Amino acid sequence: MEKVKISKIGVIEGKEIFSFLFKISQIEVELTNYGASVLSIKVPDKSEQMTDVVLGYKNLDDYIKSDKLLGATVGRSANRIQDGIVKIDDKIIQLSQNNGKNHIHGGFSGLNKKVWDFKQIEDGIEFSYFSSDKDEGYPGDLQIKVTYTIEDSSLKISYKAKSDKDTIFNPTNHTYFNLDGKGDILEQYLYINSDFYTENDENSLPNGKICPVENTPMDFRTFKKIGKDIENEFEQIKFGKGFDNNWVVKDYDGKIKSVAKAYSEKSGIKLEVLTDLPGIQFYSGNYLDTEFESRNSIKIDKRCGFCLECQYFPNSFKHDNFLKPILKADEIFDKNIVYKFN
Repeated sequence: MEKVKISKIGVIEGKEIFSFLFKISQIEVELTNYGASVLSIKVPDKSEQMTDVVLGYKNLDDYIKSDKLLGATVGRSANRIQDGIVKIDDKIIQLSQNNGKNHIHGGFSGLNKKVWDFKQIEDGIEFSYFSSDKDEGYPGDLQIKVTYTIEDSSLKISYKAKSDKDTIFNPTNHTYFNLDGKGDILEQYLYINSDFYTENDENSLPNGKICPVENTPMDFRTFKKIGKDIENEFEQIKFGKGFDNNWVVKDYDGKIKSVAKAYSEKSGIKLEVLTDLPGIQFYSGNYLDTEFESRNSIKIDKRCGFCLECQYFPNSFKHDNFLKPILKADEIFDKNIVYKFN
């Protein structure tokens, strides 16, 4: 790999913020230590033109002001937790309530708002952050490492963490993809390797029911256009104003496997998502708005990007049939997400 290009892009509370640009023949990846985030991923389209396939803002200030989590590392726990309440060994823990009375994406100042330490490694970069006991209500001093490595046309994200107390840890990456580089994503095709999804209530909180996708608009077991059913009167789609549910990874066994694929006929770009996590949230960008511009000076608007967030099921502590993202004291959390392009 060519040497990484490091550029200073700002300062937050006396801490310097950098971008890190990596180039390999078929992929260019730009990262930042603000939120351990993905700023840009460029890959060649069918005309061999390098196309940025993720949403990114024009400047650091927009990342600081925005609540849309573009490209960010999310946690300590991604997604929604009802009433911000979790339970570990009969101990009730109150997390911050930053989504009405609920907790979402790590709280008021989650991992996406932190300035991370960093070191360059072979084929990538390692970000690290120390989250102290009671940060947003989470128990335990938690040392976190998020490592991005680039190989061929893939970006691999590895999450490792260790706590001195039993705690909750359920990170994800919140990159928004647009395989055309601009416009909406309604004509782009999606496949999800799942027979079931977790049903939401009207507040987008899973209610404990695991429902079959068969004969519903939630069925992505064969490729279909994202826009095909996005205005369907199906209750789950109405609740989310588009797609915003967790799908159950098929035959989950804790090993890295392919869980979703997407492609665009227009650009010819294909994306595959692999993970060793049990769920994947497909979000069709229903609440994006025009408050900020993208890096190419185009307004970021509703449904101009989609997320595929690999995760433990949301609201898992409310339901006995969901796996719990409990990290025991002194054990190592070790999970991965891979974005593969061709």
